[in-house]
Amino acid sequence: MFSNKTVKDKIEKKTFTDRYNNFCYRALGNRLENEKKHSDLAEKLRQGNMGITPGLYLSRNIITSVTVAIASLVFYSFLFLVLLQSDLSYILILALTLVCAVGGYMILPFTAVSRRSRRASSIEKELPYTLSELAIMASTGLSPVEIFRRIAKRNEKEAISAEFKKTVYKMDIEGKDLISAISETARESPSLGFRETLWDLANMVHQGGNLDEYLRNKADDVMRMKRENQKAFIDKLGTYSDLYITLVLIGILFISIGAFLIDAMGSSFGGLSSDLLLQGLTWGMLPISVAIFGLLISSEYSKVE
Repeated sequence: MFSNKTVKDKIEKKTFTDRYNNFCYRALGNRLENEKKHSDLAEKLRQGNMGITPGLYLSRNIITSVTVAIASLVFYSFLFLVLLQSDLSYILILALTLVCAVGGYMILPFTAVSRRSRRASSIEKELPYTLSELAIMASTGLSPVEIFRRIAKRNEKEAISAEFKKTVYKMDIEGKDLISAISETARESPSLGFRETLWDLANMVHQGGNLDEYLRNKADDVMRMKRENQKAFIDKLGTYSDLYITLVLIGILFISIGAFLIDAMGSSFGGLSSDLLLQGLTWGMLPISVAIFGLLISSEYSKVE
């Protein structure tokens, strides 16, 4: 049982999200809603299980970006004009505010891409074993409909089971035939490998064929591809580590040494003082470079996880 405080906190959190979504949609989202114009975006949102429309997605991006830009402008104005009083305060304020505004605009797109990537990774991780299981079921003489129902009912390998549940839902609740249900589920899947498998299954159900043999061969192909992707990731990881050491660590070291030399000589470099160089290094180059390399590695890892 949840305490009254826990339930209240959950309700307040949900209410805040709903209110923010309603505000964004009423302020801008209903004007941006266009199913034909944003059909590709709507499909990507379904693949990520975002549960929002293209209009709400775009309006939240814009309003969040504007809000972050205003907050950043106030914060950096106080930091550079009042506390640090740097010679290039206005340039730094505008540059950092622009970076924060772009970052605010990319929060929701990054979330959508991340969710699609995680779903695709989970599905592809389970796909070889599920294909082997499907092949065993097909060899026993079960019909394709019964195979889909059995996979949908299992509790393990939840990512793929959820996809099969969608197919069963489309058949039992929406009244679609098996081929149409499989095709729609394939379009909504973020995994290319699983999407191709479903389309092949739909074609085999429609035209006939040796389902057992196809599933066994497909399982071997997917497992071989998974090993190749893991090997490619290891090679890319070595390249990223070399770039990080060369560009980031050595670059930061040279800039730091240069700043100390400039300070020792009491001069400046292109109008930049040692304090300004160190501030740019601390607030700009270091966190941005680490974030970029982190995102690159995370993106590559999610493809082979």
